[in-house]
Amino acid sequence: MFTPGNVVYAFCRTTNPPKNKYMISLYRGVDFDLIFSFTTSQNRAGVPEEQVHHGTIKNDKGEPISYVFEAGREIGTSPDGNRFSFPLRTTVTFDYGIIRTRSNNLITTIDNPVLKCRLDTNEYVDLIYAMMHSPRTPEYCKPIFDQILQKLLG
Repeated sequence: MFTPGNVVYAFCRTTNPPKNKYMISLYRGVDFDLIFSFTTSQNRAGVPEEQVHHGTIKNDKGEPISYVFEAGREIGTSPDGNRFSFPLRTTVTFDYGIIRTRSNNLITTIDNPVLKCRLDTNEYVDLIYAMMHSPRTPEYCKPIFDQILQKLLG
């Protein structure tokens, strides 16, 4: 379920208040299990609303600061083979919601996880690339994201 590139929907008991959330699995390894990111449907792209579009959002310095999935835009394939899109505009913020944990720890903080889709490779690569180059992404993630891109892009 937490394979990199998977979008999972679950009830998260650690959010305030606890609620259903989408999360995107970014990495799964052996030294620690998971890096994943919670998403938000709140306007947290970091730029004025008229500048928000699908994909990488950059600040006025040209630095990636978030990634937006537009509502209704197909971004991956669900387990039943249908195409998946978020029902609302959904944002991955690079300065908030990135969690590094072991899968057994994650499972104790969520209920009823459902695999919603596997991101298309280009969406996953674009997200990882933006996160790797963002000044807001935690530094421990950047070498891992670089390794992911090296593996995927050669």
